[in-house]
Amino acid sequence: TEQYEQMLNYTGCGNTVNANHPYVSKFILDSLKHWVREYHVDGFRFDLASALCRDEKGTPLASPPVIRAIAKDPELSHVKLIAEPWDCGGLYQVGSFPNWDRWSEWNGSYRDVMRRFIKGDEGCKSDFARRISGSSDLYHVNKRKPYHSINFITAHDGFTLRDLVSYNEKHNMANGESNNDGSNDNLSWNCGSEGVTNDAAVNGLRWRQMKNFQ
Repeated sequence: TEQYEQMLNYTGCGNTVNANHPYVSKFILDSLKHWVREYHVDGFRFDLASALCRDEKGTPLASPPVIRAIAKDPELSHVKLIAEPWDCGGLYQVGSFPNWDRWSEWNGSYRDVMRRFIKGDEGCKSDFARRISGSSDLYHVNKRKPYHSINFITAHDGFTLRDLVSYNEKHNMANGESNNDGSNDNLSWNCGSEGVTNDAAVNGLRWRQMKNFQ
């Protein structure tokens, strides 16, 4: 065809496939069931899962067919379903990811509030209390429970736990992208010295801060 079609990128990895096309949905579902049946996989975590909640134009869907099909499939009824409830297109669904009482979510609000509280930011005690007690403001509809919130501090994205207490800014020059890769908003605190140091007091504080996150 000579007609130009605008490519849509909601994952940061190139053109995003329309997961809610019937054939694509079937392929995804068949793959998940194959992994459960043949390899005894007992759970799945879906990276940038909100990209699966869009139609062919990129418009968010209130009830994405593929998300519902995964939640309702009897062969998948015993496996864990965990969504990273956002994507690179700005769709942020923490607390509102379509779930059918089955999907759990990475709780990005928990991560951010814990990081702010541990490093000593002011004005976040109330948010800390909400997050540490189950985030009921986010997970209180459709019979959802505190266990639908996957609480975490660090993951494969962004700063490691050591980075969180060692750097105020990212330093990714070695990656060859002029330090433009990765998030600039890590809510970190270097404990008084940027990066590796021989200062015993700083290193001691960093160790205590890392234990505070546990």
